[in-house]
Amino acid sequence: MHVPNPSRVLPVLLFAALTLVAPPTLAADRPPNIVVILADDYGWGSMSCQGAKGVETPNLDRLAKEGRRFTHAYAPGSVCSPTRYGLMTGRYYWRTSVKDGRVLRYNAPLHIETNRTTLATLCKSRGYATGAFGKWHLGWTSETVEDWNRPLTPGPLDIGFDYYFGMAANIGSGPHSFIENRGVTGALPGKPITIAGGSREGDTTSGIEKSWLPNRVMETLTGRVTGWIEKQQRNEPFFVYFAPNAVHEPIVPNPQFSGNALGKYGDFIRELDWSVGQVLGTLDRLDLVKNTLVIFTSDNGGVVNPGNESAQAAIKAGLAINGPLKGGKHSEWEGGFREPFLVRWPGRVPAGTVSEQVICLTDMAATFASVLGVPLTKGNAEDSFDVLRAFTEASPGAPVRDHVILQSADAVYDLRQGDWKLVERQGAPAVEQLRNKKKAAAAEKKKAKQAGMKDELYNLRADPSEERDVAAANADRVTQMKQALAAARDRGYTRPGAGQ
Repeated sequence: MHVPNPSRVLPVLLFAALTLVAPPTLAADRPPNIVVILADDYGWGSMSCQGAKGVETPNLDRLAKEGRRFTHAYAPGSVCSPTRYGLMTGRYYWRTSVKDGRVLRYNAPLHIETNRTTLATLCKSRGYATGAFGKWHLGWTSETVEDWNRPLTPGPLDIGFDYYFGMAANIGSGPHSFIENRGVTGALPGKPITIAGGSREGDTTSGIEKSWLPNRVMETLTGRVTGWIEKQQRNEPFFVYFAPNAVHEPIVPNPQFSGNALGKYGDFIRELDWSVGQVLGTLDRLDLVKNTLVIFTSDNGGVVNPGNESAQAAIKAGLAINGPLKGGKHSEWEGGFREPFLVRWPGRVPAGTVSEQVICLTDMAATFASVLGVPLTKGNAEDSFDVLRAFTEASPGAPVRDHVILQSADAVYDLRQGDWKLVERQGAPAVEQLRNKKKAAAAEKKKAKQAGMKDELYNLRADPSEERDVAAANADRVTQMKQALAAARDRGYTRPGAGQ
């Protein structure tokens, strides 16, 4: 299969490399640079090192070869905002005002309190330069955004980031121009920025010089990330949070990546992999590999429903987007939550290894705190476990966490405990704070429907595809797990010591 020459695809990204001066030698006691890449809707089975057929992902495979691949890493939500919130704060999204698992609107207020510990504030406390790039989807300002001409504050810069460049939400959402730090780029003087429609593909924004080209968004974001890394003086460590829009709908790969056997969906995967390669290549050129912790993962499972035509074409061409896992994005099944997860940290993470440790993206806060030697304060990172040992252990050790709680897009809770997974159908907290009477009525209808449904139990080791509900034969275990789930919701935290 032909892979485009990166210099043909985006020659501008290589310009800075031609003028680089070798960086100074890093001090032995300097904490590591940290790069977190959070792909969008990228399924468990969609990289070749994890069994993907019909598309190659050489840069992701490189991370797996040079680091550790986790096979049981979970997003806390099966849609994006819950996971992005959980990753950034170490706290389950359903502990906030939004109880029903829904995604925030593109113009929602900032959902993270500005006094809450985040990955960025942890790094800032150790003197890091911090940059965030790509899809935000965690809200802006202190109320619903009506005026996009005003400074968008509070935002990423108010929760620990020095620099931000990206999109309010999805690229089909408004405003259809990048946000840099606190403002929409390309605003026309004296013209109001007006979004026609709001958040659907095909909507438009006026009051800006021009809308972005959807199939060039990945190109622009990648260039910004690598350029920011290259501009660091390397006298201080840095933290990069990069949230590319691939492979979320609309499926809009750069034309330079066309020609994959899986169609546009495969092309988009190749562009995502290329983007990861550009970041890795930048670390190579700057001689930063040895002292940089790199994490690649995804916000939720891949889309397998009929509405995504490109994904359906890829499935028909042979791609198991979520591997052998049941379901996908939005669902309560493993395909909605279990994510690709690669970690590389030379000298600390054993290369070419695979781990079956159960971890969750909420765990990054406590793990960062462990790496950085920063204590977590009471009332922060309530659901974050320190999983650094799972990154670094030479051989399988005791579980780094004893359970993980998951919530689907329609508020179904799951509890994974060891090899067991409970799907709670009865007795879950009522969906709260719905936005209008229509949704309230729908919730009541759903509640009545669920009253006649039974809780389900699966043994994921014996039945990884969740085909056999064994709740009836394990009634005591179902009862115990339901009690544990209820207690965790009521207690307000799950991390040991978080309440002290």
